[in-house]
Amino acid sequence: MQYPAEGTKVNFIEGITSMAGAGGPALKDGLSILVYACNANMEKEAFYSSDGDMLIVPQEGAILVKTEFGRMRVEHLEICVIQRGIKFSVDVIEGKSKGYITEIYKGHFVIPDLGPIGSNGLANPRDFETPVAWYEDIEEKWTIINKF
Repeated sequence: MQYPAEGTKVNFIEGITSMAGAGGPALKDGLSILVYACNANMEKEAFYSSDGDMLIVPQEGAILVKTEFGRMRVEHLEICVIQRGIKFSVDVIEGKSKGYITEIYKGHFVIPDLGPIGSNGLANPRDFETPVAWYEDIEEKWTIINKF
């Protein structure tokens, strides 16, 4: 996975490449493994997947994910989950970013059970963040991209 060529602007959606998968959205079972590499913000564009939940892990460079519920700053090696049908836009904070995406077509990503390791297991509530509420009072035309 390489960054876009010098002088070329590629946003998050344009920078996604499919690597592997099993099943498919038509079967409502399975998953896809994708990678992304981008160096531009999604200007007046939003995206949503009607197929499944997306788990995004930036490998390099932080991203700002703006959803219908608010914003989340996702640093490299942190995990961001966007549920099926949620519109979002991605801004690159450090000039460029690349990472991994897993999309599941059956069910949803859930916080793991606490299990036999202890009262909190490996999933402490303090380790999870939610979007910070935010809005803009503007009227602009946006392009909404749907993956279906």
